Amino acid sequence: MQPTEPVGAEANGPYFFLSYAHVPRGESDRADPDLWVHRLFRDLCDVVLNLTTVPAGGAGYMDRSMRAGQALSDELARSLAQCRVFVPLYSPRYFISPWCGREWTVFGRRPGSLPAAVVPALWAPVPERRLPACARDVPHPEHEHTERYREFGLYGLAKLRSFRSDYEKDVLKLAHRIVAAGESVAVPHGDDDRHSLQAAHDAFAHTDTPRPAQPQPRPTTRRRLRISVAAASRAGLPEGRDPAYYGSSPLDWRPYHPVSPYPLGKLASDIAERLDFQPDVREFDHRGAPADGPELLLLDRWLLRDPGHLARLGEFDAADRPATGVVVPWNGADRDDEADGRSVAAEVEAALPRRTRRQRQAGRPPVLGPDQATFSRQLPRVVHWAATEYLRRAPARVPPGEGPQRFRLGGAGGRTGPGHQGIQGSPPAPPDRRRAEEEGPR
Repeated sequence: MQPTEPVGAEANGPYFFLSYAHVPRGESDRADPDLWVHRLFRDLCDVVLNLTTVPAGGAGYMDRSMRAGQALSDELARSLAQCRVFVPLYSPRYFISPWCGREWTVFGRRPGSLPAAVVPALWAPVPERRLPACARDVPHPEHEHTERYREFGLYGLAKLRSFRSDYEKDVLKLAHRIVAAGESVAVPHGDDDRHSLQAAHDAFAHTDTPRPAQPQPRPTTRRRLRISVAAASRAGLPEGRDPAYYGSSPLDWRPYHPVSPYPLGKLASDIAERLDFQPDVREFDHRGAPADGPELLLLDRWLLRDPGHLARLGEFDAADRPATGVVVPWNGADRDDEADGRSVAAEVEAALPRRTRRQRQAGRPPVLGPDQATFSRQLPRVVHWAATEYLRRAPARVPPGEGPQRFRLGGAGGRTGPGHQGIQGSPPAPPDRRRAEEEGPR
């Protein structure tokens, strides 16, 4: 089953927009972790097409462009602004996803959209206490679905063949709920600017509804990822470099200007969030403490022409930071740069021989390009490699508090003598040995 990407989104907008949390792919590229969501989407589209007069391809929209952590697409923003019905796919991962929270916020800005045009679906069971306030305000008639839907969610029904009948019933019921909402309310189109979607706040990050118990921090399973940016600024540009690619600090570096109006650190941060990481973007510090997790170094190759920066990068290369992935963006359309990818790679390898050699051996070359689309497609592979390297080398951590007592051959707590036995009821030590232990060393 090889899905196309993205799916749906006709000129007048899709009938429904399926909002779901992407499952991180991991290091392997063979399995699509969102395969079962795509199957549900196809099944829903088939039923909606039979219940309405929408044209083929116009039943629904499911975002497939971000499954590898790529940049936000214009088509996603346009479909969210023009769809009739918003279908959030509830799961534990959904309510900790900042991107799902932004989609909820943007759709909710359309007049009359909440709660009438929101049709929730249960993908995996979520405890009531984990629902944010905005979700608790939207009716979810679980009683209209099968008992197994309430117990396992659509994911559990789709996975097991013995639940096939329940899955088909619940998909049919969900499609009827979508069509009923689409026919009963007309929601005006909203803002289809993808930049507005990127800047929207996360609807799940805060709640205005008081909780009966002490408020707890928002749960998250996201791993930390440090993103260090080593780039020039307009105050210290290399000779002959166009200032249009830079700003007042290295964090303003935009190597894909004018195609991308956002700094590279922002683009990498958005991709990291889509990969279920918690990014921390900062300026590069070659003598700073190693990150408590994997790290990315976004390197401006123009720095390699400055002896001072070159020396600092050399110190960084010699340091013991194996969980750092080096990324050097290459823009084939850069007006100041006529080098090709091979010459850029040779220049970077001369400056950072240790790190580039390790990445090349792992099949993760540091030079990504020649355009933003290729960079966005290749960056997740370097992120996953750095995360794997960190897990391989991370020291074991002892949880706080008193740990379990160690077993010793002499008996519990190291005690020996009458009445004390060794591990698993072993016989007591011989008399001569016990006497020697009691007397101690001479």
